[in-house]
Amino acid sequence: MNGEPDRYHYLLQAHLNVNPKSWEALQARGVTEQTPLRLDFEFTADGEAQTRSLMRFLGSSTDYQYQGGARNQEDGSQRWMVLGSTSPATWSLDRLNEWVTEMTAWGRDHGPAAFDGWGVRAPSAEPPPSLALKDLLRFRKRGAR
Repeated sequence: MNGEPDRYHYLLQAHLNVNPKSWEALQARGVTEQTPLRLDFEFTADGEAQTRSLMRFLGSSTDYQYQGGARNQEDGSQRWMVLGSTSPATWSLDRLNEWVTEMTAWGRDHGPAAFDGWGVRAPSAEPPPSLALKDLLRFRKRGAR
């Protein structure tokens, strides 16, 4: 055995251990199970062939937006990656755990590539108040005096 199943098992466990903290942080920012979010994700692969293989799978199996390629490292090597975003969807901790499990398996089975994780731009806890155009114009007139 070459150790790959263990690698993906430990990778998945690490993601599943972080998800509760991430979900808690999102909730502190006002996210609920009814808040649509677009999750950003990243995979790394050993080379171009693995990157292209994963991209073909994502293209045929998801409606995610993604791109792949190599990033030059300071040591002269290249880091092959697939970066993308999900479609907007509502999430819960259980759903995040299912998705992370799925993404880790997709990387293992269709790259191979390591699922490096996810991120999201969460809304502020308090959205800024919206002003009507007439309010903006009135404010501008007052400020100009």
